[in-house]
Formats: sequence, C-alpha cells, structure tokens
Amino acid sequence: MAKAVTEKVDLVPKLLELFCNYGVDGVSIKMVGESTGLGKGSIYYFFPGGKPDMVDYIILHAEQYLNEKLSLLSENKLKGKKGIEDFLNTFVYDTLLLSYIHFMSSLALSHHRVHYMDKLNLFYKDLTLKLSKVISKEGYPHSKAWNISENVIVSVYGSYLFSCSLDDKNYFQNRIKKLNKILMENLKSN
Repeated sequence: MAKAVTEKVDLVPKLLELFCNYGVDGVSIKMVGESTGLGKGSIYYFFPGGKPDMVDYIILHAEQYLNEKLSLLSENKLKGKKGIEDFLNTFVYDTLLLSYIHFMSSLALSHHRVHYMDKLNLFYKDLTLKLSKVISKEGYPHSKAWNISENVIVSVYGSYLFSCSLDDKNYFQNRIKKLNKILMENLKSN
C-alpha cells in the first residue's frame, strides 16, 4: 500500500539516501517506490519528468541548505582563523551537508554529469567563495584567498570520498582536523 506523502519536500531524505548509496545512474523509479512507499503514479505526480526532476529537486535543496548553513560566513559574523575553523568543522558535524556533498560528487561521476555541469560548478564555486571571503579577512588578497580556499574544498571533497570508500568516518574527521591544523599554522595572523 502506498504511503501518503503530502509534501514533495518529504521525499528529499529518502531520495538523497538512495542517490548517495547507489549513485544517480543506479537509482530506478522502482527503487524510489520501494524506499518511499509511493506508487509509480504518486512518484510521477511529484516528479513528472522522472529521475531528472528528482535530481534537480535535490540540487535545489543542496544549494538552499548550503546557503543557509554558510550564510554566517558571507555575512561577516565569523572572522579570520576562528571563521575558518568553524567553516571546516561544519563538514565534520553536519551530516546533511556531507550528504549533499556526497550527492553532488556522485552526480559529478554519473553519466548525467554533462547535463548538470553548470549546477555542479556553481555549488563548488559558492562553497569556495564563502571560504575565500573568510580567508581574505586574514589579510590575503582575493586571488590568494581563492587559491587557498579551492585547495581546502578539494581536500574536503577528496577526504570525504576516500572516507566513504574506506567506510571509515573517523578518517574524514581526522583529515579535517589535520587540514584545520595546517591552515592555522600557515595562515598569517592579523
């Protein structure tokens, strides 16, 4: 019997879990139905275009969540080294943000990546920009702050994906702690 879902947003956690566990290419409408308890008709009611509509919806939520969680950084409430440390700790303690990063990474590896490349790049650039603004507060010119930020974000993504492949969450947490330590030791103080 199909589950009564009144809001499309109620499907986000299950869709996110499916896409993270099986990749965008590995998820079928049948799997969505089994996971959510919805019949095919209900799934297409919420997502008339099928899986591409689901992916678009998850991307939209990933972008909104990123903007909400990291708005403190762009609003200048967190500054300097403390801001950088808080930014990196967000990745360690916020499992939903990590799920969105996992989803975006799996999307980048999917056969559909060409269709979503602009959105993937925007997500990555937005994350990098927010961190570079905080690093700029340490007295670095924008271009240098951007380069540092880009390297940090690539390290976060790579560490997380490697952690997933090892099935070891402690690996990721330890890498973020080490990354934080390296940054704190090497960034000049104001």
